[in-house]
Amino acid sequence: MSRYARAMAAVTMSVEIERSVEDVFAVLTHVELASTWSRAISEELITPGPMRVGSRRRAVIPGVAGRTSENVMELTEFEPDRRLAMRGVSGFPVPVRIAIDLAPRGPGTLVTWVTYLEPTGPLRLAGPLLGWGYKALFSKDLARLKSMMEAGTL
Repeated sequence: MSRYARAMAAVTMSVEIERSVEDVFAVLTHVELASTWSRAISEELITPGPMRVGSRRRAVIPGVAGRTSENVMELTEFEPDRRLAMRGVSGFPVPVRIAIDLAPRGPGTLVTWVTYLEPTGPLRLAGPLLGWGYKALFSKDLARLKSMMEAGTL
């Protein structure tokens, strides 16, 4: 196993949503809706034009002790109704990449969300703990996304 592989924490989460792949993709690519289903306070697209590879979004999220933080992500892959991938550009304590795959599953959609946390230096040893914390927080967001989409509120 390489040093890089040992340092990385990959967090995989999946959720089945009883909505079409097209509907789920539309919600996931409408960044301004993210604050309705995720812990983000706000999200906005900060590059002009339609979403595409190279597009960037800024998010404001709740932080520690009532403080907020901002981060920026850049889209690195964009396959309509199939796949999104992005990388953290700024505002993250460790390098981060996210890949989101969508696949038809019966009458609905299987969403597989993989986050790669890549701590370096002293934080490298905390990789598994960072992964566990991320999963604990973000699995609630995916459950909320599922609930809201299936209820028709998104």
